Amino acid sequence: MKQAIMEQKGEILFRDIDIPKIMEGQVLIKVKRIGVCGSDIHVWHGMHPYTTFPVVQGHEMSGEIVDMGTKVSSFKKGDKVTIRPQITCGTCYPCSIGDYHICESLKVMGFQDTGAASEYFACDSDLVYKINDSVSFDQIAMIEPISVGIHAISRAGGVKDKNVVVLGAGTIGNLLAQCAKAMGAKKVLITDLSDYRLDLAKKCNIDSVMNTKTDNFKDTLNKEFGTQNADVIFECVGVESTITDAISFSRKG
Repeated sequence: MKQAIMEQKGEILFRDIDIPKIMEGQVLIKVKRIGVCGSDIHVWHGMHPYTTFPVVQGHEMSGEIVDMGTKVSSFKKGDKVTIRPQITCGTCYPCSIGDYHICESLKVMGFQDTGAASEYFACDSDLVYKINDSVSFDQIAMIEPISVGIHAISRAGGVKDKNVVVLGAGTIGNLLAQCAKAMGAKKVLITDLSDYRLDLAKKCNIDSVMNTKTDNFKDTLNKEFGTQNADVIFECVGVESTITDAISFSRKG
């Protein structure tokens, strides 16, 4: 089978290797799609602090089951699936309280462990999720980034009937804004420096957009939500200025 491996920054090679043999608790997935995450791009530029070369990327994926180990009974051949790319110990304190994303020995497929950038991918069955047949392989590959938005909304206590601001209209910000709408937000405003990203948000039926190069954030908040500002602000950029804005314009309490 073909596998894409990043030998060093800026260099991806396609090599022929054997289809992986699965263990008794694993499934073999025929990979249909993989997404390219911002973190993957950091790896390409040699700027990811927790990834060394060589590395096989691919943590946003979709595929179908083609084989199962002897101890796997929850899947059948042909099932559409995606994966949870975090490999955890299951025994440390964070894992014991459900915070596996901060496991003391966390590894993430595509960064510290082999990702799915190959024709076939072997994976422990407890990291595999069956998806309804009506969902396309393109859509399934978006489940991992969408889960980031869903998690953020859950951490905020939900957004039903609330006014929401999303700072940053990149992939995660745009998906979070769409999730907020789908989960009952009263009104969603999204900001960015890129008109292209903001136009995409408009096409996805986000209520209001603001380019922070041309519009004043405080004035726009007052216009959209009144002097009480928004109920929830999500910071999806990760730079000092937007973090400062999120804190400065959050409602007290």
